[in-house]
Amino acid sequence: MDLLLSALRAVDPAAVEQEYQVVRSQSLQLKKDHGLTTEVGSLKDNAKKNRYKDILPYDQTRVVLSLQTSGSDSDYINASFVQGASGDCRYIASQAPLSSTLTDFWRMIWQHKIKVIVMACREIEMGKRKCECYWAAPHQSAAFGPFTVTTQVESRPNQDVVVRTLVVCYQQDVHSLVQFQYLSWPDHDVPYETTGILDLLDRARSSQGAESSPILVHCSAGCGRTGVICALDYIHDLVVTKKITEDFSVLDLVLELRRQRPSAVQTKDQYGFIFTAAASMLERFLQTPDDQLYSNLPEVKKREKKTSAAASSSVNSSSAMNDTYAVVNKAKQPHRTTSEPAYSSVVIPRSNPGSR
Repeated sequence: MDLLLSALRAVDPAAVEQEYQVVRSQSLQLKKDHGLTTEVGSLKDNAKKNRYKDILPYDQTRVVLSLQTSGSDSDYINASFVQGASGDCRYIASQAPLSSTLTDFWRMIWQHKIKVIVMACREIEMGKRKCECYWAAPHQSAAFGPFTVTTQVESRPNQDVVVRTLVVCYQQDVHSLVQFQYLSWPDHDVPYETTGILDLLDRARSSQGAESSPILVHCSAGCGRTGVICALDYIHDLVVTKKITEDFSVLDLVLELRRQRPSAVQTKDQYGFIFTAAASMLERFLQTPDDQLYSNLPEVKKREKKTSAAASSSVNSSSAMNDTYAVVNKAKQPHRTTSEPAYSSVVIPRSNPGSR
């Protein structure tokens, strides 16, 4: 692990930029080599459900909605299954819901029994709507189609994070989950430091525990910031399960993510942030006694056993995700009161961000 840490620290900006150009060029070849298509997302009836017309889920890894709550429900949502380090469907990478897809968003949460949501954006950023509010104000309820969502608790453990405990009711059943909203990540840019996002991921993993359901990760488009979060959690699990090697390759990991979710890790700076945050993560591991470092290994193993039996039923076909496992070893809307404004962007990016 020491050699890998040294290698991550030694990467210079020029090398990061060069590698990221390789990611971009090889991503196009990936689509051809694996026959990746976006036919369903391109259909006329589904086009209006896409936040960005150039970010469509691959047909081979898209989340298929089977829960029907009305006669007009379709099976489409702009979200993709993404495998974790153990080969399970560890994540759902999703775009933020639109006003027209709020019910679909909750259909997905209900269908896959989501226990943890990691939200890496604000509702409004740089004056633009990035996410429709899919939860209620604290201690209030809101209806989203047939789903009633109550925010039982909302807390701010630090200036970067909002934690909400949500309870959703559908018909006569009740399901609870926790949402972690990270506030300090400018769109198309990166956080100023790594501590905040690493702490958030620790909290999310603690809430997930041994649950076999996917962690739902979203930003605005569900690719840039979302891809970084999936990459960092993937690296964490490689370390905890002792599968990390000295020749681990961020490039290969990002390409693997992009094979499952288009444009995962969307910018050069986001790509470089993975190196920086992964180095910080390894530093934490090296400073942690082994008995604490591997204390959650039984939970990881338990999750692996649960998902091995359920993975085929979680995807849109029994074989859709069978070939995506790779341990990489290479270089109605809620109404807010006036005292509960939407979290809008006060984060000043280091460079001019894009529109997402």
